[in-house]
Amino acid sequence: MSEEFVTYPDGSEFTGIINETRETSTPAWPVAAPAPSKAPNIIFILLDDLGYAQLGCYGGLGGRIRTPNMDRLANEGLRYRNFHTTALCSPTRAALLTGRNHHSVGIGVICERATGFPGYNARIPKDSAMLPKILGQNGYATYCLGKWHLTPDEHNGPTGPFDRWPLGQGFQRFYGFLPGKTNQWHPVLWEDNHRVDPPQREGYHLTADLVDKAISWLNEHRTVDPTRPFMLHFATGATHSPHHAPKDLSDSYQGAFDSGWDLIQAETFTRQLELGVVPQGTILPGRNRGIPAWADLNDLEQKVYCRQMETYAAFVEHTDREIGRLLEYLRQTEIFDNTLIFLMSDNGASAEGGRHGLTSEMTYFNGVNETLQDMVDKLEDWGGPASNPHYTAGWAWVGNTPQRWYKSFVHEGGTRDPLIVSWPQHIKEKGTIRDQFHHVVDIAATVYELTGITLPAVVEGVPQRPIEGTSLAYSLNDGAAPTRKDRQYFEMMAHRALWADGWKAVTLHPSMAAAVRIADPTFEIRMGRFEEDEWELYHLAEDFSEAHNLAAQFPEKLAELQRLWWEGARRFNVLPLDDRLMERFFDPRPRVVLDQDLYRFTAPIRLVRSVSPRVNNRAHHIRAIFEVPDSGCEGVLISNGGTEGGYCLCIHQGYLTYVSNYMGKEHFIVRARNPLPAGRVEVIMSWEKTTDFAGEVTLFQNGKLVGQGAILRTNPFVYDAAQGLEIGADSGTPVWTGYAPPFRFSGGLVEITLNMQGPLSLDPKGEERMARYIQ
Repeated sequence: MSEEFVTYPDGSEFTGIINETRETSTPAWPVAAPAPSKAPNIIFILLDDLGYAQLGCYGGLGGRIRTPNMDRLANEGLRYRNFHTTALCSPTRAALLTGRNHHSVGIGVICERATGFPGYNARIPKDSAMLPKILGQNGYATYCLGKWHLTPDEHNGPTGPFDRWPLGQGFQRFYGFLPGKTNQWHPVLWEDNHRVDPPQREGYHLTADLVDKAISWLNEHRTVDPTRPFMLHFATGATHSPHHAPKDLSDSYQGAFDSGWDLIQAETFTRQLELGVVPQGTILPGRNRGIPAWADLNDLEQKVYCRQMETYAAFVEHTDREIGRLLEYLRQTEIFDNTLIFLMSDNGASAEGGRHGLTSEMTYFNGVNETLQDMVDKLEDWGGPASNPHYTAGWAWVGNTPQRWYKSFVHEGGTRDPLIVSWPQHIKEKGTIRDQFHHVVDIAATVYELTGITLPAVVEGVPQRPIEGTSLAYSLNDGAAPTRKDRQYFEMMAHRALWADGWKAVTLHPSMAAAVRIADPTFEIRMGRFEEDEWELYHLAEDFSEAHNLAAQFPEKLAELQRLWWEGARRFNVLPLDDRLMERFFDPRPRVVLDQDLYRFTAPIRLVRSVSPRVNNRAHHIRAIFEVPDSGCEGVLISNGGTEGGYCLCIHQGYLTYVSNYMGKEHFIVRARNPLPAGRVEVIMSWEKTTDFAGEVTLFQNGKLVGQGAILRTNPFVYDAAQGLEIGADSGTPVWTGYAPPFRFSGGLVEITLNMQGPLSLDPKGEERMARYIQ
């Protein structure tokens, strides 16, 4: 018989011989592609909402914020002072991991605001394989820790689909959280593709947990496969709100910011000039619109704002300490020298705290304005487990020194961010500064060049879109090399910019999104009127801080850059322009979990916000059947949300109790008049809508009316950023402080049904509420 050759299912050739018997056949094993010789390990350390001036090595707010570990990394490597991001978290992460522009891969905005257009649908296409998938196919181990925020919001549930989760995109391990934020003291966590509880230990904090997990994984890696290179994507929840830090660390900053943001910005700018992270000759622009002079604030305002910044500084320092643990592990295990590290932020400092700051970011998303007194009432707990705070926009302004504007704007305050690159075995001019213009989309191209790995034309049967970034590898050992990148477009929520050859055209679009960050009630909002936007022109090569608008002097140059912007917009899926803020959350989209009217539960279950039944502003009824032991029972039957808002139906001290939490500010409690009897019990909670976001609750026990009460206010849009519906407990942060979580139900659960009536509330007044929010 002649020898036969076969292929494996993936198309690769079997190199042995198959005949009729083993004796006349030759075995051969599939051979995985080896990593290139001496390939470096790759680590991305991605911080969140950290401004250009908030690390010590970039100014550290006049040296006040302590970041010795990240400063040491900069001194052992390089600092880039002309590195840019997309101005928002999901888009930056998409560009980083794919090497394509964020609109090219459907992440034109955060995944929660996806719309049905190619540049905005939150579905990264298969023709744009992520870096970990390509590295994994070339011999690398690939690990992902922390924030992901690259999955369609409606896919973030226990049934997936999982193809756009970290493991589906090429990472071999994942431990972290899926949406844009989570509570640092009580996070909602996933490991690989399943929910897990955080470790139960005193003083738990997510950043420390992530570092523990990273060291554990690398220990295993070093023990089992020490010659194999790895990629570690380490994306903290820090320093995104909620600003959570140990109290003793916050207290250690007491008085550090008492001199106020005007003086501190001036000191920060002076320090930046001395460090070289801002070029000599730069002009410090004036205060952003909506930021009052520190001297014009009263004593109470100054006290509140100082505590906010003390907590945020502690959050940054705590993050630095934990990153320091990871870096020290790399040094002690001799991994560090051949590890290529990119440490960056995903966008500029956030002004979402508005005029006074926020006790909870849920007030921002629900369009509920907070007052200074709200801050005062929470000040003692600021940054602790009972808080979910954000600082005032004044500190974001200083945090972006010397840039104008903030996160989500495409002026430099939103897009120019710190970048530290370390590779001891390769970088020769340690501790120096690089001035070449680059963008986060360029990092993947850099990794491919430095590892010697070529992006294949086809990945898993899908032809690949070309990389759209320009490698910055040339700059690692040549600080004088001219920038090789020729242009870069920017767009975020209709703010637009185009950089080319040192010039930048940019416009701030006066939408609701801009207004809520500027926090000035006199700001004119021009929704949809893009043709009225005023374009500015800066010679960024000579005007680092966008201090001199040259639009009137060089109209032809401005027109040229505007033309290039439209050219890029058509090429990279930027169109159509969309300046809506809250309405985007409710754009119709194909949901994996249908918005059904009836849900039936026969066992404990935990869901996240994005796949939980939506009862907001709708009539609904909860029916529960359960067994009560002779000794009685207690615990939560059903809950949804947490300390920032939600509801629960529970048995508390032997009585059926319904609690509705409005923004963590008010709890409306309806309690049965009669205790529960032993045996099989049927209870019903009926919620009838009275006015928008308010209702009347009636409780029934074995068919008898046992309680009634008014729910005067409910969260209009969302209860919690991550926590969702739970049956049989209230884990994480509790809806009600009347019990300690998880307050598991101790009776015998038979069945719980949730029945909703009336149309799904799509919050049509969301934009109107946001307009009130800034007043």
